[in-house]
Amino acid sequence: MRKEPFIVGQYYHIYNRGVDKRVVFKDNVDLSRFFQSMEEFNGLDPIGSIFENRFKRRKEGNLNDRDSKLVDFVCYCLNPNHYHFILTPLVDQGIEKFMQRLGTGFTMFFNEKYNRTGALFQGRFKSVLIDSDEYLMYLNVYVNLNDRVHSLGGPTSK
Repeated sequence: MRKEPFIVGQYYHIYNRGVDKRVVFKDNVDLSRFFQSMEEFNGLDPIGSIFENRFKRRKEGNLNDRDSKLVDFVCYCLNPNHYHFILTPLVDQGIEKFMQRLGTGFTMFFNEKYNRTGALFQGRFKSVLIDSDEYLMYLNVYVNLNDRVHSLGGPTSK
């Protein structure tokens, strides 16, 4: 349980890494699935599995019907063994719900794909309140250039 609740309209730096600093994005399929998870799990109503939800939405003809989001992304960066987001919650407990769905959903995908069990990420995600415009601007640059901070390959940031 968090000491301080996330406040709708505030900005937060959210980050986590693989357990034991393990690589969590091994290939482009992993990255694509994480991107898809970022979109699919960012809704007020739980979707169940991504596969079932995509099939259901295709059958109903509403592939792009995502009016009600939990969070807005300011920016993000995915590195091989960790990620950074700057998020603002749009509803009460938006960040908590989104991150729980994202973490659980991607871990289930990863564990099935690589025939493993157990935690994928190092505990609960970390968060820092962004309490000034200057800090928001600084973190925006930090997150967008995070692959360079760690001397990694091509960017996977927005």
